[in-house]
Amino acid sequence: MANRATPKQKKNGRGKGVAFAKWAKIDKAQRNMLIAVCIVSVFLGITLVGGIYFAKVIAFNAKVISEKDKIIADYKSIQTSLKTISGRVAEMSQSERLEAVARTRSTDCTQQIMEGLASADGIDDVELARTCTALRVIPDALPSKLNKEATLASMNQLLNWSNNGSGIESISSGEASGGSISDGLTVDPIGASISLNDSSNNIKKSLDLIERSIRNFDIASASIAWVDNYDEQGNATYEKNIELNALYRAYYATGVKIEKKTKKICADDTSDKCTGRKKKK
Repeated sequence: MANRATPKQKKNGRGKGVAFAKWAKIDKAQRNMLIAVCIVSVFLGITLVGGIYFAKVIAFNAKVISEKDKIIADYKSIQTSLKTISGRVAEMSQSERLEAVARTRSTDCTQQIMEGLASADGIDDVELARTCTALRVIPDALPSKLNKEATLASMNQLLNWSNNGSGIESISSGEASGGSISDGLTVDPIGASISLNDSSNNIKKSLDLIERSIRNFDIASASIAWVDNYDEQGNATYEKNIELNALYRAYYATGVKIEKKTKKICADDTSDKCTGRKKKK
């Protein structure tokens, strides 16, 4: 006969089965809780990282917008300056004071051209404006490039106008070092050396005309000496001449170029890409 479990044994077996079921339920609850905590932690981490990333993106875009605002302000300032310069050039082109000392106009400057250049729309043809308006004085007053021959020709013309060229012994190029800055304009010097031998009155006329020239001639150095004056027979006269040796400094404008600027914007101003530093190996 098979052995049958006693009531006590049956009771103990049922107790163990209930305990095992409870443990299984607890393990399942803990496992579900652990899974839930892991999922929440992952989402929390993603949210935190995403929040930091978007905060950096917003800060970087704010820097970009700020720099763009500065660039827009610079563009507006340049446009305003260009309009101001254009207006001043238009005024100078019709200046009676400049016209009074300007050289003779070319025969190509007809009345129709003059009226067109003086229109309210401004100066459209730059080359015509340079030759047909009062602006033609400017190249004589301040050339835009180095031209020693033209400088010496200008000096020679002034001396010829003063005393019909009398008393001129020599005119040559000279060394004139150093530049000058005036009203933000950089200029470079051109040397012109002259030697005159004439009466004191004629020397004074020559110096006065050079001083009143539309082109600026500054004396860099000069020496004056009294010398004998001879008549046609070769006899020394009572009145002595003045021998003047002088180095004049004329000027020409240095070419102006458009300055192009670049701006690098970095999320981190101390990064190697922004500072240009090389990474250490």
